[in-house]
Amino acid sequence: MRLIMRPPGDALRRALSGHPDRDRIDPERARAEHAAYVRALEAAGVAVTLLPPEVEMPDACFTSDTVLAFSRPGDIQTALVVATRPGAPSRRPEVVEIRDPGTLDGGDVIIYGGCVAIGVSARTNEAGARQLAGAVARFGYRAFLCPVDDRLHLASAITPLGARRLIGTRSGFASLDAAEPEVAPDDVERLVIPDAAVGGANVLAAGGRCFVARGFPAAVRALASAGESVVEVELDEFLFADGGPTCLVAPI
Repeated sequence: MRLIMRPPGDALRRALSGHPDRDRIDPERARAEHAAYVRALEAAGVAVTLLPPEVEMPDACFTSDTVLAFSRPGDIQTALVVATRPGAPSRRPEVVEIRDPGTLDGGDVIIYGGCVAIGVSARTNEAGARQLAGAVARFGYRAFLCPVDDRLHLASAITPLGARRLIGTRSGFASLDAAEPEVAPDDVERLVIPDAAVGGANVLAAGGRCFVARGFPAAVRALASAGESVVEVELDEFLFADGGPTCLVAPI
């Protein structure tokens, strides 16, 4: 697996965010945090490709929203790459592939085993979700549309740690359960953390490690109790921009 990442530019100050401290975003600190995150990933043996900053695009560092890659279930070679169509108009110049009137943010997509859960949110509409569902079904995935009405993205509150293990808040799991039982059957392990610790539900599993934003001890405890190797990374500036560890990477 290779991760596509992009350092933030000064425009990060204008990032789309509902966080109460969004006015505190410091692009210089964000660049230092991003660089440290890249070093931590590379130290775990993860290959990283860095793109240049986009000085006029405030949210371009959140590469997960603009490209999705799928292998066939059980395989490791990429079989399908989807360029998304972000739901926020200001992000449309980054990529446009999903057809109008569909919108799709990569942060609304989680992949585990042969399942693709697609959040229908303020950023991803049903038309965009159904376009992606049809595309991945041709490669053997089962796709599920999951309602997201209390947060930015599906992955803001639930992320996969492996084919049969997920971490999330009760609200995050409720989004999956609202789709149909097969989206997270009994053989999928659930690591549930409090809704108040939602920032710790966005976890990147890569290189045999679980990368979680610093400041969420409930998530660290849940991961460690499950036998996961945890790496805490400082991402405060990106949390102010409603981002987290998975938001900053596009796995290819």
